[in-house]
Amino acid sequence: MDDAPTGIYLFLGPDRARKLQRIQAIERCLQVTVFDRHQLDATSLSASELVMLCRQGPASAKARLIVVDQAHRLDRQALDSLVDHASAIGKTACVILLVENDLGSRHPLAEAQRHLTVEPFPAREVASVKPFALIEALGRADTSCALRVLHEPMVVRKEPLEWVGLVAWQLQRWVLVKRLLEAGYRSDRIGIITGLQPWQLERLKSECSRYSLSLLHRWLKLCWQLDTDAKSGRIPPEQAIEQLLMEVCLEQS
Repeated sequence: MDDAPTGIYLFLGPDRARKLQRIQAIERCLQVTVFDRHQLDATSLSASELVMLCRQGPASAKARLIVVDQAHRLDRQALDSLVDHASAIGKTACVILLVENDLGSRHPLAEAQRHLTVEPFPAREVASVKPFALIEALGRADTSCALRVLHEPMVVRKEPLEWVGLVAWQLQRWVLVKRLLEAGYRSDRIGIITGLQPWQLERLKSECSRYSLSLLHRWLKLCWQLDTDAKSGRIPPEQAIEQLLMEVCLEQS
């Protein structure tokens, strides 16, 4: 399959932002579409279901991309099945096992490591971030920083859907400023209408100048759709905010 990254990978360590960037790179290399990308949770997987999915041929991509979160919760039977079918899986899929913490030497996944491609993602030394650092990163289209804020232990903690709401709030501010600018309003009048301070308005004007109203509306629609999907259990809330940030930041960059 040329140099396409296939087989079974273990992404080990707490740096989730860099893990997601690496997954994006693999996704582009494999030319993965929505039909060939699978986000799974190890707590609800059986060995047979996992191996069956891994051995299915891709719909249109070079290989299926199967990301298994909390992979340290896979039982020994599931891990043994993956290792036993590793050769066949390598022909059809790229399986990524995500593990946040170090594994003890007796953990089944630690024993299986010699059969996997292990990529370490150790913690990085970062300064304490402010509660609105996510919004600032969004304005800079800084995917790595935005994702790091979600998992930074020193930030004011929020639930994943609170982060979705915060992003929607910022998008609505961009839409409002963009509409008023396109309607011909001057900055002083926009400040009166919106209640924004001059420095806030200048920042928003700079941020929203890079994209159209139609694109902003598309992102807002995505916010509400992901919020609905997460609340209805169709996707994990953590995946909803990560998907939203990647969509907005990557399209800006």
